[in-house]
Amino acid sequence: MDKKIFFRALMLTLILVASMIIAIGFGSVEIETSRVIDEVAASLQGRQTNSSDAMIIFDIRLPRIIFAAISGAILSLTGMLMQTVSQNYLADPYILGVSSGAGMGAVFCIITGVAQIFAPYGVYVGAFFGATLATIIVVKIAGTSNSPIKLVLIGMGISALFSAFTMLEIYGSKNEAQVRSAMFWLMGSFTGIQWAMIPVALTVLIALIIFVWLFRHELDLILLGREEAQHLGLSTERMQQAVVLISSLAIAVTVSIAGIIGFIGLVIPHIARFISESRHGVLMWFTTLIGAFVMIWADVMARSIFKPEEVPIGILTACLGAPIFMQIINRQYKDS
Repeated sequence: MDKKIFFRALMLTLILVASMIIAIGFGSVEIETSRVIDEVAASLQGRQTNSSDAMIIFDIRLPRIIFAAISGAILSLTGMLMQTVSQNYLADPYILGVSSGAGMGAVFCIITGVAQIFAPYGVYVGAFFGATLATIIVVKIAGTSNSPIKLVLIGMGISALFSAFTMLEIYGSKNEAQVRSAMFWLMGSFTGIQWAMIPVALTVLIALIIFVWLFRHELDLILLGREEAQHLGLSTERMQQAVVLISSLAIAVTVSIAGIIGFIGLVIPHIARFISESRHGVLMWFTTLIGAFVMIWADVMARSIFKPEEVPIGILTACLGAPIFMQIINRQYKDS
């Protein structure tokens, strides 16, 4: 990593940390940044302030912001992996249909009332089982295939199938409140994020980073083309299977907690390539930092635009991501 790239990564890290602190102050109840810093400093020193601000900061907003950063990083990294392994820069983390499986499982729990039986984790459990089912089907059908096109087409089919089941579940419900809850979840939300959810998501993110770092050279070889990679001794079948499994697990965990949040995993890797380089050992850090930064501020907008009501975060990421994505496509294919 040259000095210019290192300096950019350092600046992004500092901006991310500052963003996490500033973002705490936004929401239905605004808290000044100086007040946030005082409360955080008091907590680090072991002093108890017992103020309402402290409760909002540490029990509601801080876990939410940390999870937003982690989920943004996970979606961005999995998007990067799927774009590499499918050799398609239009791929995103949901290309395997795992998110649709998670959506079906979550909506089933909401519509049938199972979520209430296993509250407060019923929806998460249902979504994870749905995502796991979709993953098993993808792996089973794809088998040892070396074709990225087959992988993408299988994912599209699975996504369509589970999406249809989800709509059937919603259509068959006679409870308007359940339908509204299901639709809100399908559009993504960080409402109700608790500290207990952070270790699971953080473990997944660390596993993703370690995976990309360990196989960074193999991923770079795939960029040369599958035939060239095979000539250089890389088993592209095993690499594809490994990427599918770890990406599916990461998406299953993220979607089961926060719902479906689009465009982050599609757009962020493109932005990261623009300001860094295509080598995965470098690209992964920029993808992680930018994904976390964007998700934090998307969440700030979600809880601030129509406060005290919240906007589903998937709507905002689509509004922000779609124009950026169209601009990226226009730049890449301006001569076509």
